[in-house]
Amino acid sequence: MAKLFLILATVLCVLAALGVQALDKDEAVAKLMSTAEECKKEVNAKDSDLEEMAARKPASTKEGKCLRACLMKKFEVMNSNGKFVPEVAEKHAAKMTDGSADRLKMAREIINACANIEVSSDHCEAAEQYGKCFKDQADAHGIKEDYKF
Repeated sequence: MAKLFLILATVLCVLAALGVQALDKDEAVAKLMSTAEECKKEVNAKDSDLEEMAARKPASTKEGKCLRACLMKKFEVMNSNGKFVPEVAEKHAAKMTDGSADRLKMAREIINACANIEVSSDHCEAAEQYGKCFKDQADAHGIKEDYKF
């Protein structure tokens, strides 16, 4: 469970917050896991699809890509047109950075770098492309898998 939370936090300092109004990270993890299970059922994904996401690996199946799109949509960082919504992402990032100006600045840099990339019109493919951008940007900013917010 913590591994899945970590990957989403690492991939986009945004998905970690996942729309949770409280700053309680345990609550955020619970919300994440609940939503991941909903999405898993909706797109017919397997545990292996969740494991790939947790391991920061590209999705090897269409269902894995759609799982990522579903999560992004449920937490409103992807709109109904399959486009990334940086304003929402920044709100989520602000919640997870606990007022740290440096962390929020880094989150904004990642968000801005990925906000306008060209992506597929297929929402599942787009989620994968955004995910790659988030991972690449996290790596470029020195965010490691064991990075704690």
